[in-house]
Amino acid sequence: MSRPTFVRAGAAVIAVAAATSLAACGGGGGGGGSQSASDTLTIGLNADAAPGGYDPQLYSAGQFQFFSSMYDALFVTNTEGEVVPSLVEKFENNADSTQLTLTLKDGVTFTDGSTLDSTLVKGNLDRRNEDNDELLIKGTLGAGGANEITDVTAPDPKTVVITWARPQARGQNALADEAGAIVGADAVADPTTLETTPDGSGPYTLNEDKTTRASSYTVDKNDKAWNADAFSYDTVVYKVITDRQALANAVVSGQVDVGGALDATTVDLVESKQSVVKSGGTIVGFPVLDKTGAVNPAFASKEARLALGYAIDREAIVKDLHPASRATAQLFPEGSQGFDPALDEEFGYDPAKAKQLLAEAGYPNGFELQVTVLGQPTEDQIAVQDQWKKVGVTLNFVTATSTDQLFAAVRTDPLAFGPFAVVQQPAGFVAGVVVGGFMNAVKTHDPIIEGALGKALGATGAEQEAALKDLNRALTEQGWYIPVYEDFIVYGYNADKVAEPGMAGTNGFLVLSSITAAS
Repeated sequence: MSRPTFVRAGAAVIAVAAATSLAACGGGGGGGGSQSASDTLTIGLNADAAPGGYDPQLYSAGQFQFFSSMYDALFVTNTEGEVVPSLVEKFENNADSTQLTLTLKDGVTFTDGSTLDSTLVKGNLDRRNEDNDELLIKGTLGAGGANEITDVTAPDPKTVVITWARPQARGQNALADEAGAIVGADAVADPTTLETTPDGSGPYTLNEDKTTRASSYTVDKNDKAWNADAFSYDTVVYKVITDRQALANAVVSGQVDVGGALDATTVDLVESKQSVVKSGGTIVGFPVLDKTGAVNPAFASKEARLALGYAIDREAIVKDLHPASRATAQLFPEGSQGFDPALDEEFGYDPAKAKQLLAEAGYPNGFELQVTVLGQPTEDQIAVQDQWKKVGVTLNFVTATSTDQLFAAVRTDPLAFGPFAVVQQPAGFVAGVVVGGFMNAVKTHDPIIEGALGKALGATGAEQEAALKDLNRALTEQGWYIPVYEDFIVYGYNADKVAEPGMAGTNGFLVLSSITAAS
């Protein structure tokens, strides 16, 4: 099954989750003359990186591999998975973590000629209030968002003070990569200009003459960028290759120097001829959309929700369908803070326990439920359907006949299904998607989960790991998500031309500055 790296933010994520699965620049400096192959890096992408134009706020963090060439962010994720300052020189929380003060870098300029200052950053962050539900920061930093900002002030040109609606001990995580990408003054004044023209301060600028949207994007080194020296190549060419076999062939043949994310069915081929690098962090499973029984009465019972998890033989599904994946009974990825191996053991396959819980919930003979799919159900869904049948639960698939029906499934179905990029910061995913996003479209309140989330977002130091484990356990015990396996994002690369690239922790995208020539 194809696992795309590039997923639109906002409403499109809802469509992805409700579906059966995910399918998987004018005047850039230095673009005028001929270049040797060693000066050019070619990257193969499994999907169009900019289908809606060049506004970084229209996309999820997976696209930052592409957008980081033209834009910089307040903070970025490094190859160790750490969120570190980029356009920020230093930052500091107040005593109760309700305010974050940023000190900005000097000497940062944008393609429109504007310069980085506190007023520009405030203008960018104030986009959270725009009447556009597709903006990434509207869902995370806007009213009711996971990391809601109530106020942004600019007391002097280098200082930005951010006030949070709730304590945020690691508020910088909400300002990293795509979410913290900063556009120039012209784009803040008129965001529609970004539909055709990037306006960033990144190490590269778009070469419009050598770019064909949805096919190939060329960016040339911006020698005026403050961090230009951190990037090795004069030119980067992004080739869009949506066919999974064609992408694998491009990596094997050397048509691209780096390519991904690879489909699981082609990883062995690429690895037999070239090198690969991979990262986990994508959890495939069933978010529980109905926690009150409004759609299906059985789902009002925590015991019934938990029974569905105990009835899944995850190890068998991984062995038969996804041998490169890892069976899991928890939402937190193995490489993230708060991961608890005890949960995989405690909530693993136990059909007898599933039947016991169904009886306790008042459904000794099981119950029926429906899940809306786009086209045909996946092999995963069919496998789970067969396993649930053994404990008396009947899973029916309803084929969507329109996109409206697909979007409406978050309110008409008790469950959705798909791969979800929980990645390096699972507390942020819980806040923004599980509790505050489409997985909780009906706004169900659970004091246990909300209390654990508040502590996890506000904890620091040694307390943070314990708080994250408590949040992970609360989600598992309350049956708000039914995981099946952890998937891995894999990139192939030509080790004769490039050194092993680094991924942004478990975020599933390559750190562009980490791609260098092979020694």
